[in-house]
Amino acid sequence: MLRASAIQTNRSFSLEAIVDPDTDSHLRWGRELLAFTDAAIGRDPETMASTRAALAALGGRDAVVRAAGCVGTFQMMNRLLDTLGVKVDRKGLALAEELDLDVPEHLLPG
Repeated sequence: MLRASAIQTNRSFSLEAIVDPDTDSHLRWGRELLAFTDAAIGRDPETMASTRAALAALGGRDAVVRAAGCVGTFQMMNRLLDTLGVKVDRKGLALAEELDLDVPEHLLPG
């Protein structure tokens, strides 16, 4: 989604920032957005509160609401596809390889 959005809006981005926090994502508030996303997935209340506050300090409550909506929607889609048994396609496998991510065995095609 991030890649498609960046291409559609002709914006520079670096997906490597997802797996390497030292990499600049080239996104406005990129580090704060990634920290917020990691905190939401990690479910640590203290980290969630601090990353929410950091993002709000930069972008206001609206930025937090939008980021939370993106994180929630992405998690919902992942759970839905996993529940349906949808396998990762060739593009997804290529992206996982590019980012050096492991794809769970039950999601591999075949």
